[in-house]
Amino acid sequence: MRVTTQMAVDTLVSNLDRSFERITKYQNNLSSGTRLNTLSDDPAAVERSLALRTELRNAEQFRKNIDDGVGWLQLSEATLNEMEGLFVEARGLAVQGASDTYNTQQRRAIAEQVDQFLEHTLNLSEARYRGRYIFGGTQTSDPPYAPRRDASGSIVDLQPHGSTGGGIEREVSDGITMQINIPGSDLFEGQGNAFAVLTELRDALRADDTRRVQASLESLNAIREKISSARGLVGARINRMEITRNVLDRVSAEMTAVLSADEDTDLADTIVNLRQEQDVFQAALSSGNSVIPQSLMDFIG
Repeated sequence: MRVTTQMAVDTLVSNLDRSFERITKYQNNLSSGTRLNTLSDDPAAVERSLALRTELRNAEQFRKNIDDGVGWLQLSEATLNEMEGLFVEARGLAVQGASDTYNTQQRRAIAEQVDQFLEHTLNLSEARYRGRYIFGGTQTSDPPYAPRRDASGSIVDLQPHGSTGGGIEREVSDGITMQINIPGSDLFEGQGNAFAVLTELRDALRADDTRRVQASLESLNAIREKISSARGLVGARINRMEITRNVLDRVSAEMTAVLSADEDTDLADTIVNLRQEQDVFQAALSSGNSVIPQSLMDFIG
Protein backbone atom coordinates (compact mmCIF):
# COMPACT_ATOMS: atom_id res chain seq x y z
CA MET A 1 0.00 0.00 0.00
CA ARG A 2 1.30 3.40 -0.93
CA VAL A 3 1.79 5.73 2.03
CA THR A 4 0.83 9.24 1.10
CA THR A 5 1.99 12.45 2.71
CA GLN A 6 -1.52 12.99 4.08
CA MET A 7 -1.49 9.57 5.78
CA ALA A 8 1.87 10.36 7.35
CA VAL A 9 0.56 13.70 8.57
CA ASP A 10 -2.59 12.13 10.01
CA THR A 11 -0.57 9.48 11.83
CA LEU A 12 1.83 12.06 13.21
CA VAL A 13 -0.95 14.36 14.39
CA SER A 14 -2.80 11.45 16.04
CA ASN A 15 0.35 10.35 17.87
CA LEU A 16 1.09 13.92 18.95
CA ASP A 17 -2.47 14.36 20.20
CA ARG A 18 -2.28 11.22 22.34
CA SER A 19 1.08 12.20 23.72
CA PHE A 20 -0.13 15.72 24.48
CA GLU A 21 -3.19 14.30 26.29
CA ARG A 22 -0.89 12.21 28.49
CA ILE A 23 1.30 15.24 29.19
CA THR A 24 -1.79 17.26 30.16
CA LYS A 25 -2.99 14.42 32.39
CA TYR A 26 0.32 14.23 34.26
CA GLN A 27 0.40 18.01 34.67
CA ASN A 28 -3.16 17.97 36.05
CA ASN A 29 -2.23 15.18 38.47
CA LEU A 30 0.72 17.20 39.75
CA SER A 31 -1.21 20.47 40.08
CA SER A 32 -4.28 18.93 41.74
CA GLY A 33 -2.46 16.38 43.87
CA THR A 34 -4.89 13.67 42.83
CA ARG A 35 -4.81 11.17 40.02
CA LEU A 36 -8.62 10.98 39.81
CA ASN A 37 -9.66 14.11 37.97
CA THR A 38 -12.21 12.49 35.68
CA LEU A 39 -14.29 9.32 35.84
CA SER A 40 -12.30 7.81 32.99
CA ASP A 41 -9.03 8.04 34.95
CA ASP A 42 -9.94 4.92 36.98
CA PRO A 43 -13.69 4.13 37.17
CA ALA A 44 -13.30 1.52 39.94
CA ALA A 45 -11.16 3.83 42.07
CA VAL A 46 -13.56 6.74 41.53
CA GLU A 47 -16.46 4.58 42.72
CA ARG A 48 -14.49 3.53 45.83
CA SER A 49 -13.51 7.13 46.44
CA LEU A 50 -17.11 8.37 46.33
CA ALA A 51 -18.24 5.62 48.71
CA LEU A 52 -15.38 6.31 51.14
CA ARG A 53 -16.04 10.04 51.14
CA THR A 54 -19.69 9.38 51.97
CA GLU A 55 -18.60 7.18 54.88
CA LEU A 56 -16.15 9.82 56.08
CA ARG A 57 -18.87 12.51 56.00
CA ASN A 58 -21.15 10.24 58.02
CA ALA A 59 -18.36 9.57 60.51
CA GLU A 60 -17.75 13.30 60.89
CA GLN A 61 -21.45 13.88 61.62
CA PHE A 62 -21.39 11.05 64.18
CA ARG A 63 -18.39 12.69 65.87
CA LYS A 64 -20.27 16.00 66.05
CA ASN A 65 -23.25 14.19 67.59
CA ILE A 66 -20.96 12.50 70.11
CA ASP A 67 -19.23 15.77 71.01
CA ASP A 68 -22.62 17.39 71.60
CA GLY A 69 -23.82 14.41 73.64
CA VAL A 70 -20.66 14.20 75.74
CA GLY A 71 -20.82 17.94 76.46
CA TRP A 72 -24.45 17.62 77.55
CA LEU A 73 -23.70 14.58 79.71
CA GLN A 74 -20.63 16.12 81.32
CA LEU A 75 -22.64 19.16 82.38
CA SER A 76 -25.34 16.81 83.70
CA GLU A 77 -22.73 14.87 85.67
CA ALA A 78 -21.24 18.03 87.18
CA THR A 79 -24.71 19.32 88.10
CA LEU A 80 -25.74 16.03 89.66
CA ASN A 81 -22.45 15.86 91.56
CA GLU A 82 -23.12 19.29 93.05
CA MET A 83 -26.69 18.30 93.85
CA GLU A 84 -25.60 15.11 95.56
CA GLY A 85 -23.14 17.05 97.72
CA LEU A 86 -25.93 19.44 98.62
CA PHE A 87 -28.11 16.58 99.89
CA VAL A 88 -25.24 15.15 101.91
CA GLU A 89 -24.95 18.53 103.62
CA ALA A 90 -28.73 18.74 104.03
CA ARG A 91 -28.74 15.38 105.79
CA GLY A 92 -26.05 16.62 108.15
CA LEU A 93 -28.22 19.63 108.98
CA ALA A 94 -31.21 17.33 109.49
CA VAL A 95 -29.22 15.25 111.98
CA GLN A 96 -28.38 18.40 113.88
CA GLY A 97 -31.98 19.64 113.78
CA ALA A 98 -33.28 16.32 115.07
CA SER A 99 -31.00 16.46 118.10
CA ASP A 100 -32.47 17.39 121.47
CA THR A 101 -29.44 19.59 122.12
CA TYR A 102 -30.72 22.15 119.59
CA ASN A 103 -33.38 24.67 120.54
CA THR A 104 -36.14 26.30 118.51
CA GLN A 105 -34.05 29.28 117.45
CA GLN A 106 -31.21 27.07 116.28
CA ARG A 107 -33.59 24.91 114.26
CA ARG A 108 -34.99 27.98 112.56
CA ALA A 109 -31.45 29.03 111.65
CA ILE A 110 -30.88 25.59 110.16
CA ALA A 111 -34.20 25.91 108.31
CA GLU A 112 -32.90 29.04 106.58
CA GLN A 113 -29.84 27.11 105.40
CA VAL A 114 -32.09 24.38 104.04
CA ASP A 115 -34.19 27.05 102.34
CA GLN A 116 -31.06 28.26 100.56
CA PHE A 117 -30.37 24.64 99.53
CA LEU A 118 -33.87 24.54 98.06
CA GLU A 119 -33.23 27.73 96.08
CA HIS A 120 -29.92 26.34 94.86
CA THR A 121 -31.59 23.09 93.80
CA LEU A 122 -34.03 25.17 91.75
CA ASN A 123 -31.05 26.91 90.12
CA LEU A 124 -29.42 23.56 89.38
CA SER A 125 -32.65 22.31 87.79
CA GLU A 126 -32.30 25.20 85.32
CA ALA A 127 -28.82 24.24 84.15
CA ARG A 128 -28.38 24.83 80.41
CA TYR A 129 -26.10 23.42 77.76
CA ARG A 130 -25.76 25.67 74.72
CA GLY A 131 -28.97 27.40 75.65
CA ARG A 132 -30.96 24.19 76.21
CA TYR A 133 -32.33 23.24 79.65
CA ILE A 134 -30.83 19.84 80.39
CA PHE A 135 -33.56 18.72 82.83
CA GLY A 136 -36.52 19.82 80.71
CA GLY A 137 -37.02 16.46 79.03
CA THR A 138 -37.75 17.00 75.37
CA GLN A 139 -38.89 20.59 76.04
CA THR A 140 -35.56 22.37 76.31
CA SER A 141 -36.42 25.96 75.44
CA ASP A 142 -38.06 27.02 78.76
CA PRO A 143 -37.13 26.61 82.43
CA PRO A 144 -38.50 23.22 83.48
CA TYR A 145 -40.01 24.32 86.82
CA ALA A 146 -41.91 27.33 88.13
CA PRO A 147 -41.81 28.01 91.89
CA ARG A 148 -44.90 29.06 93.81
CA ARG A 149 -43.92 31.35 96.69
CA ASP A 150 -45.60 32.59 99.85
CA ALA A 151 -45.85 36.18 101.00
CA SER A 152 -42.33 36.09 102.43
CA GLY A 153 -40.87 34.83 99.15
CA SER A 154 -40.21 31.28 100.32
CA ILE A 155 -40.85 28.46 97.88
CA VAL A 156 -44.05 26.59 98.71
CA ASP A 157 -43.81 24.10 95.85
CA LEU A 158 -42.67 23.84 92.26
CA GLN A 159 -44.70 22.89 89.23
CA PRO A 160 -43.33 21.69 85.89
CA HIS A 161 -43.73 23.76 82.76
CA GLY A 162 -45.52 21.12 80.75
CA SER A 163 -43.95 17.69 80.44
CA THR A 164 -40.37 17.34 81.67
CA GLY A 165 -40.13 13.69 80.65
CA GLY A 166 -38.86 12.05 77.50
CA GLY A 167 -35.42 11.19 76.24
CA ILE A 168 -33.17 13.17 73.91
CA GLU A 169 -31.04 10.96 71.69
CA ARG A 170 -28.06 11.32 69.40
CA GLU A 171 -27.08 8.93 66.61
CA VAL A 172 -23.50 7.90 67.34
CA SER A 173 -23.01 5.31 64.58
CA ASP A 174 -25.07 3.61 61.90
CA GLY A 175 -28.39 2.62 63.49
CA ILE A 176 -27.15 3.23 67.06
CA THR A 177 -28.55 6.05 69.19
CA MET A 178 -27.85 7.01 72.79
CA GLN A 179 -29.89 9.04 75.26
CA ILE A 180 -28.01 12.10 76.50
CA ASN A 181 -30.42 13.55 79.06
CA ILE A 182 -31.76 12.74 82.50
CA PRO A 183 -35.39 13.89 82.48
CA GLY A 184 -36.25 16.29 85.25
CA SER A 185 -39.32 14.19 86.04
CA ASP A 186 -37.00 11.49 87.37
CA LEU A 187 -35.54 13.80 90.04
CA PHE A 188 -37.93 16.64 90.74
CA GLU A 189 -41.43 15.22 90.51
CA GLY A 190 -43.67 12.75 92.32
CA GLN A 191 -43.26 11.53 95.88
CA GLY A 192 -39.79 11.76 97.34
CA ASN A 193 -38.51 14.26 94.79
CA ALA A 194 -35.66 16.63 95.49
CA PHE A 195 -37.81 19.74 95.89
CA ALA A 196 -40.38 18.07 98.13
CA VAL A 197 -37.77 16.52 100.42
CA LEU A 198 -36.02 19.84 101.06
CA THR A 199 -39.32 21.70 101.46
CA GLU A 200 -40.51 19.17 104.05
CA LEU A 201 -37.23 19.39 105.97
CA ARG A 202 -37.28 23.19 106.00
CA ASP A 203 -40.89 23.36 107.15
CA ALA A 204 -40.31 20.76 109.85
CA LEU A 205 -37.36 22.75 111.19
CA ARG A 206 -39.36 25.96 111.13
CA ALA A 207 -42.17 24.23 113.03
CA ASP A 208 -39.64 22.91 115.57
CA ASP A 209 -41.01 19.41 114.88
CA THR A 210 -38.12 17.05 115.64
CA ARG A 211 -40.21 13.99 114.77
CA ARG A 212 -40.73 15.20 111.23
CA VAL A 213 -37.11 16.26 110.99
CA GLN A 214 -36.05 12.78 112.05
CA ALA A 215 -38.42 11.22 109.51
CA SER A 216 -36.88 13.30 106.73
CA LEU A 217 -33.53 11.51 107.10
CA GLU A 218 -34.81 8.46 105.23
CA SER A 219 -36.15 10.65 102.41
CA LEU A 220 -32.85 12.54 102.19
CA ASN A 221 -30.98 9.24 101.87
CA ALA A 222 -33.37 8.06 99.18
CA ILE A 223 -33.01 11.18 97.05
CA ARG A 224 -29.23 11.15 97.44
CA GLU A 225 -29.16 7.53 96.23
CA LYS A 226 -31.42 8.46 93.31
CA ILE A 227 -29.05 11.25 92.32
CA SER A 228 -26.04 8.96 92.73
CA SER A 229 -27.68 6.36 90.51
CA ALA A 230 -28.35 9.00 87.85
CA ARG A 231 -24.70 10.09 88.02
CA GLY A 232 -23.60 6.50 87.49
CA LEU A 233 -25.86 6.21 84.45
CA VAL A 234 -24.50 9.45 83.01
CA GLY A 235 -20.91 8.33 83.58
CA ALA A 236 -21.55 5.04 81.80
CA ARG A 237 -23.03 6.88 78.82
CA ILE A 238 -20.04 9.21 78.63
CA ASN A 239 -17.66 6.25 78.64
CA ARG A 240 -19.61 4.48 75.91
CA MET A 241 -19.71 7.61 73.75
CA GLU A 242 -15.97 8.17 74.13
CA ILE A 243 -15.27 4.54 73.21
CA THR A 244 -17.50 4.96 70.14
CA ARG A 245 -15.64 8.13 69.19
CA ASN A 246 -12.29 6.32 69.46
CA VAL A 247 -13.59 3.58 67.17
CA LEU A 248 -14.82 6.20 64.68
CA ASP A 249 -11.42 7.93 64.75
CA ARG A 250 -9.62 4.67 64.06
CA VAL A 251 -11.97 3.62 61.25
CA SER A 252 -11.82 7.12 59.72
CA ALA A 253 -8.01 7.00 59.75
CA GLU A 254 -8.10 3.64 57.96
CA MET A 255 -10.59 4.90 55.37
CA THR A 256 -8.53 8.04 54.83
CA ALA A 257 -5.45 5.89 54.17
CA VAL A 258 -7.36 3.83 51.59
CA LEU A 259 -8.71 7.01 50.01
CA SER A 260 -5.22 8.47 49.84
CA ALA A 261 -3.89 5.31 48.17
CA ASP A 262 -6.63 5.55 45.54
CA GLU A 263 -6.56 9.29 44.94
CA ASP A 264 -3.20 10.81 45.76
CA THR A 265 -0.68 11.45 43.04
CA ASP A 266 2.63 9.61 43.30
CA LEU A 267 4.79 12.68 42.76
CA ALA A 268 8.02 10.87 41.90
CA ASP A 269 6.42 8.49 39.39
CA THR A 270 4.31 11.22 37.84
CA ILE A 271 7.29 13.55 37.36
CA VAL A 272 9.26 10.72 35.74
CA ASN A 273 6.31 9.86 33.47
CA LEU A 274 5.81 13.52 32.56
CA ARG A 275 9.45 13.95 31.58
CA GLN A 276 9.41 10.74 29.55
CA GLU A 277 6.24 11.79 27.76
CA GLN A 278 7.69 15.22 27.03
CA ASP A 279 10.73 13.51 25.53
CA VAL A 280 8.45 11.28 23.43
CA PHE A 281 6.53 14.33 22.24
CA GLN A 282 9.70 16.15 21.24
CA ALA A 283 11.05 13.03 19.56
CA ALA A 284 7.86 12.67 17.56
CA LEU A 285 8.12 16.28 16.45
CA SER A 286 11.74 15.82 15.41
CA SER A 287 10.94 12.60 13.59
CA GLY A 288 8.07 14.22 11.75
CA ASN A 289 10.32 17.14 10.82
CA SER A 290 12.71 14.81 9.02
CA VAL A 291 9.97 13.07 7.04
CA ILE A 292 7.39 15.76 6.34
CA PRO A 293 8.24 18.98 4.55
CA GLN A 294 9.26 21.82 6.86
CA SER A 295 6.45 24.05 5.71
CA LEU A 296 3.94 21.39 6.69
CA MET A 297 5.61 20.92 10.10
CA ASP A 298 5.37 24.66 10.65
CA PHE A 299 1.69 24.44 9.81
CA ILE A 300 1.21 21.58 12.34
CA GLY A 301 3.09 23.53 14.98
